[in-house]
Parts: sequence; structure tokens; C-alpha cells
Amino acid sequence: MSVLKNGVWVADDKLDNIDTIPTQITPENGRYHLYISLACPYAHRANLVVKYLGLTGISVSSVSPYKFDPWAFDENFPDPLFGVQNLYDIYLKHQADFSGRATVPVLWDKQAQQIASNTSFDLALDLAENWNALATNKYELVPLDERMEIIELNQWISDHINGKIYRVGYATEQANYDKLVAELFNDFAELDSRLANNRYLFGEEIRLSDFFLFPTLIRFEAVYSTLFKCSAKPLSDFSNLYRYMLDLYRIESIRETVDVAYTHTNYFYSFPQLNPSRVVPKLAKLEWQ
Repeated sequence: MSVLKNGVWVADDKLDNIDTIPTQITPENGRYHLYISLACPYAHRANLVVKYLGLTGISVSSVSPYKFDPWAFDENFPDPLFGVQNLYDIYLKHQADFSGRATVPVLWDKQAQQIASNTSFDLALDLAENWNALATNKYELVPLDERMEIIELNQWISDHINGKIYRVGYATEQANYDKLVAELFNDFAELDSRLANNRYLFGEEIRLSDFFLFPTLIRFEAVYSTLFKCSAKPLSDFSNLYRYMLDLYRIESIRETVDVAYTHTNYFYSFPQLNPSRVVPKLAKLEWQ
């Protein structure tokens, strides 16, 4: 995977030094712009918080679904701030000799002229905890008495669901694939049991953990079950988990963060290791669309 190395875009995924960007955000309307990809489940976390809370003071835009190597902008998905061609140009505006991956999400601080956060875990948590005073919809996504449990479950979902599904998709040996896909579906079964008597992961109210799980579930039928070879069972076999996904999707502010056609195009076009031809197959309309 290509990276920025001392400010130069190179086909080299091994770096001696990687620059990190700490999450430093001051809640303030009009100060920030959030760059995402509508396909990326990690960027989806932050966008879900922004839309669900109604953080209208944060503007949001997506990169193009057509990704050769760097995330890029195009005429349908332009960069609204600087008019640059590639997302890595935003990183170079932050630091001219930046070394590391140019990933989404990126929260750009228009006042400080730098990236305020590019870590999806920390960014989603910061927005959920610290922006309620500026929210149109004042929901408690991280109540103080549940905070540690929510963070722990967020990490579990990141490891066992969000990340593991990629490890399944990129498995190159049969034994490793068989092990990982079995683990993944066991993890789905564990979540299905958790949701047997709960509407959401923490009961009757949506919490931040729901916005870590939902992005993977909503991509499963259109992408992961086929391209990532997660076809051992249909997601609908996990009846509680499937009901939960549909329940979240019916909420307008959540539904507007989902673009199935964009996501399907991006994955099949932009993962040449899994689809070398870049031919994007026709997508049958899903029942819940």
C-alpha cells in the first residue's frame, strides 16, 4: 500500500518513522470539516455521530468511490475546501513532510489549518462525548456510568467484527481462512445472543457502540458476503442481529449515512487484490433498501 514518506507519495508500506496526529478538538460550530469515504466503515463511525446528534456545525464530504491507490476526489466528489486532487494533499497541508498512511476519516480544523483528528476510534468518541451542547439532537451516546463498558465493547467490536472481516477477506491460506471465518460467525452468534432481549447493544437506547457495529452489518450483504468470502451463512440467519441492523437503518439520520451503490462500487473497484479485473458486478436490490 502506498504511503507518504517525508511528504512524497511512494509505493512503499514500510516506514522507519510514522507521524501521528493526536485528536485535539475544541467544540465550535463552523470550525471543522469532516472528510470521509461513504464506503469506509471506520469513517462511517464519525459520520454516524455527526448525523445522529445533528452536528450541523461540522460540514462533511466524501472522496470518490473510485480509488486506484490514494483516496481521490473527482468532479462528483470534489474537495470543497482546497480543490485538491488526492486526500494525501490534505495531509501535506497539515504537515509538508508527513510520513504515514493518508486515511479517512480526517477532521480538518479550518481555524488552525491542520488535521484535528484522523483516528476513527478517538474521533467518534470525542464527538459523542463533547459535542452535545452544540447538538440539534441531544442524545447521550456515552453516559458516564456506562463509559468504560462502551469503550471496552467498542474495542471488542473493532477487533472481532470490523477488523476480523478484513482478515477473512484477505486470508490467503485455506486453514487460516477456515479458522477466521468460523471465529467471525461465532462472534456474530455472541452478538445475536446479546440482542435477544435488548433492542440495542446497551438496552433500549442507542449508544456509541452501536455506531461501531452498524457499519459492518450494513455492508455485509452488498460486499462482505461475496467479495470477502463471508458466505458461510446469510446475515439474516442471525435473526436478532439482523432485526437490530434494520431497526437502526429505519432511523432517518442513520439511513442517510448509508450509500449501498457507492459502497459496492468502491469495494469491487478499489480492492484489486480481491477483484483484479476491477469489474463491478451488478447489485441486486436488497430487501431493506
